Amino acid sequence: MALCPVCGGDHFSTAPMGLLACKGCRVALSPSIWQPLANEILEDEWFGESYRPETSFWVRWFEAWNNRRTLGRLSRLVFPGRRLLEIGVGSGSFLQAAQNDGFEVMGCDLSSAIATRVEHEYGITMHCGPLFEITGEARFDVIVMNHVLEHTANPVEFLSDVLRLLSPGGVVHIAVPNVACWEAKLSGWNSYEPYHLLYFTPETLRQSVLQAGMRADSVSTHESFSGWFLAVLRTLLGVNRGGQAISITTKREASTGGKSRHSLTEHAYRIAMVIAGGGTWPLRWLQARLHRGDEAICIARKVVDVR
Repeated sequence: MALCPVCGGDHFSTAPMGLLACKGCRVALSPSIWQPLANEILEDEWFGESYRPETSFWVRWFEAWNNRRTLGRLSRLVFPGRRLLEIGVGSGSFLQAAQNDGFEVMGCDLSSAIATRVEHEYGITMHCGPLFEITGEARFDVIVMNHVLEHTANPVEFLSDVLRLLSPGGVVHIAVPNVACWEAKLSGWNSYEPYHLLYFTPETLRQSVLQAGMRADSVSTHESFSGWFLAVLRTLLGVNRGGQAISITTKREASTGGKSRHSLTEHAYRIAMVIAGGGTWPLRWLQARLHRGDEAICIARKVVDVR
């Protein structure tokens, strides 16, 4: 019997984009979540040996901006020490930024290609494999998992492993796409992707954290400056789950046959994105405060038992 991985319920209703919604906790999920090793298979297909992260000026700039936001949130928190683990490291830029900020860092990723590249480029220790294979307890004071939980088939079990690895009083920074955001009503919402198994709202994210035995210190949302631009553009182009908005630059490059033309196209595309982000700032500000931003962020903590 197919059960909800958050609340254990077995009643579902249909949701947009071919998804299902649990009638018990309202988490949305992809039917592929019940396939054996769904996460591992999708991760290998999309982020395996052939995966290469984009390294353009714009991508590096956006990553640096997001890294500063995450480190800014952590700087306002109190935790036992400076040992940090990032789960799902992407380009590795956050680990490098955290190391430069004084953290003792380690990364964890399912992709051997990603793990090898981060080790070679940054000299950072990586664990390549599932989180539960990291042995021991209370090993880290901070765990960061940005846009990871939506890839997991069993988020409560996954977060229980996170809890095991946290020091008493340690914190975990979790960021996921927020399916309750206003852009999610458009078919081109940037987070409708085939490798996303779960779609959280701020409340279902909080439920998952509590189910795993952690305390949710805060749950908020952030509306990215590119959210509306990408959602509208992808909808107009007919790009939905399985497509990538950035692929329009790749197609244009193929048709023009020149790297410089591709560079000019990306510059125009990114500049338009920034302008759109600035123009929608009042809307984005309102969304974030109404918990309708396109990213849900939870700061959770391992409670110290003082008994």
